[in-house]
Amino acid sequence: MSLLRNVVSGLRSLFRREQVDRDLDEELRAYMEMAEDGKMNQGMSRKDAMRAVRLEQGHLEGAKEVVRSAAWESLVETFLQDLRYGLRVLRKNPGFTTAAILAIALGVGINVGIFSVLNGAMLRLLAIPRAEQIVSVDQVFHGQFQRDTHGETSMFSYAEYLDYRDHNEVFSGLLAYEPFIEATLAGGKLQRLLGTAATCNYFEVLNEHPAHGRGFVSSDCAAPGENAVVVISDGLWQGTFEGDPSLVGKRILLNRAAFTVIGITRPGFTGTEPFPSAFWAPLTMQKALDSGRDYLTSDNVSWLAMLGRMRPGVTMEQVRADLGVIAGRTDQLYPGRTTSLALSIGTFFNRADERELLIPVASVIFGAFGLVLLIACANVANLLLARASVRHKEMALRLSIGAGRGRLVRQLLTESLLLSLTGGALGSVLAFGSFASITRFVVSHLPHQFSTLRVNVAPDFRVLAYGLTLTVFTGVMFGLIPALKSSRLDLNTALKEDSPYSDDGKKSGLLRSGWWERRSPGA
Repeated sequence: MSLLRNVVSGLRSLFRREQVDRDLDEELRAYMEMAEDGKMNQGMSRKDAMRAVRLEQGHLEGAKEVVRSAAWESLVETFLQDLRYGLRVLRKNPGFTTAAILAIALGVGINVGIFSVLNGAMLRLLAIPRAEQIVSVDQVFHGQFQRDTHGETSMFSYAEYLDYRDHNEVFSGLLAYEPFIEATLAGGKLQRLLGTAATCNYFEVLNEHPAHGRGFVSSDCAAPGENAVVVISDGLWQGTFEGDPSLVGKRILLNRAAFTVIGITRPGFTGTEPFPSAFWAPLTMQKALDSGRDYLTSDNVSWLAMLGRMRPGVTMEQVRADLGVIAGRTDQLYPGRTTSLALSIGTFFNRADERELLIPVASVIFGAFGLVLLIACANVANLLLARASVRHKEMALRLSIGAGRGRLVRQLLTESLLLSLTGGALGSVLAFGSFASITRFVVSHLPHQFSTLRVNVAPDFRVLAYGLTLTVFTGVMFGLIPALKSSRLDLNTALKEDSPYSDDGKKSGLLRSGWWERRSPGA
């Protein structure tokens, strides 16, 4: 209750200042009158009692300041004073303010834009219902053994997938899929497509339901090569097939094999990879799509990615422990092999091999653009140091009338944070407004296999938090050293610099005197 009373009292002091001051005057006056009465009871006259109380308690205004400074709202009031003063100072120096804000906007804007791309690629959850329940499962092999790879080493064989699917106790559903299947769509103009071969629980586990037609059912995967059905993306339907409402039930040719279209996904769903999928076929049709090897019957080949949906209440530690038992049992079939599992929440670029490629590249890019921000901070710090030489008289006067060095540093840091927040906000807005188009432009000029890359660079709470943190850090970084330097002054020297008795004053006086003497008639 005492905390609540302090908060309420502080808010009242902030928003009803005049009334609070009157109440404080009355309380202090009553206290001093009581003290005077006590002195008079001891035998003093009223005049002597008043004098004694004033000597003991000090001036009334001083006592009021002591009372105010003990409350938390005094910090808020001081900050608001610093804020108002900082705004006035920056408004009176538009050239300096504009140059500093633009430098910060450039540095912060570029870094926020780069982070938004990384966030969309590695941190943002998949655009599916309850994506926080989706877990990507990878395996990392240790030891000496033979392993075939068709895709990425961390992937699974079909037999391994079935073992994990049938014997785990932590997933409500576990799916597998082969990404990045290249297929040629025949009929009219030939078109190269990128698609996915998936287990028939793919749409069920992802909780995705086609907007037209249906998804896969168990019978679609009953026997290898016998159910040539396909679900196509809304983009392929709207683009190549011009939104034909009768397409569901018709056949299309993929790699010279006829597939019956059974569904069309909702707009915006492009699969679980950063490269959008144009179609999804049952995993049992793998050989028809890829006329080479039959991977379904190969128990020791890496070719399938796995995603599972955790049961309610299950933790990642429980998932790791449960799947680790299955991995250990599988390792017994391959002497010399030990498997550890890498788990991550479902995002784009969530597989271990993908992150091993992306993280070093992202680190280099962040380092390069971090240098841009560092240069911007150095330039603004130099501008602040240059201004400090102009404001030394102001700082000296404030120190001479009682302002502490910490108070001056806080005021100067407030001005720096104003510059930083304004520049950071401007840079972030420019990044949010332009980076999507810049990303599309860059991606369109990548090699063909990467030209369909899709990354959501729209800001979310992580991007906003990163931008705010970077902005505040930038303000402190370029403002702290100039603030410390500006507040470290020799008062005698600083106050005398512009006086008529300083060296500069003497020189100017002598010059003026000499000039006047040369012009005077008696010279």
